[in-house]
Amino acid sequence: RQMQLRKLTTRYVANEDRFLISAEGDRGNINLWLTQRLIKSLLPHLLEWLDPRTVYDDARSAQLHAPPAENASDNHVQNSSAPTPQLASQLVAQTRKAVSQVDASKATQSILVQTIHLQPRDDILRLIFELPNEEAILLLQPEHLRIWLGALYNGWHQADWPDLWPDWMKQAHRVRSQYPAPMMH
Repeated sequence: RQMQLRKLTTRYVANEDRFLISAEGDRGNINLWLTQRLIKSLLPHLLEWLDPRTVYDDARSAQLHAPPAENASDNHVQNSSAPTPQLASQLVAQTRKAVSQVDASKATQSILVQTIHLQPRDDILRLIFELPNEEAILLLQPEHLRIWLGALYNGWHQADWPDLWPDWMKQAHRVRSQYPAPMMH
């Protein structure tokens, strides 16, 4: 049996020292618990599939289509590793969209996940959470994975676990912190 997951809310729960993914699926809501060890083994694969250039490619594309600066002194070459405030706000707008949270109290099951399989297919990453009597499947496009990684990144630092994040992810987080946008994940 398979459950198709449509929407997630991911948060770090300090008293459990784990991440809780509350997911809305085609057969109801489910809570999936992820340990640090599982996430540490999952992250390199997620980051490799995403390819950090996609974050900046989207932002560079937005910059190319931005209206020209009104002040000539604003027209100067930018370092591609340090987004401008305008570019940063576009990046944030692309990766942070307000959505309603999945209510953890409405879950019919709460499961400690032991295994997650990844199946990359072109522009879709299929995550398969092995559950006791079924599989829960989540399909992620690059934009959705960036949003989810942002939630994991924030929770990871809240947990004060050892840093293992790549520089491009830290930079994206700094940009989001400088130019906050309302977001619920």
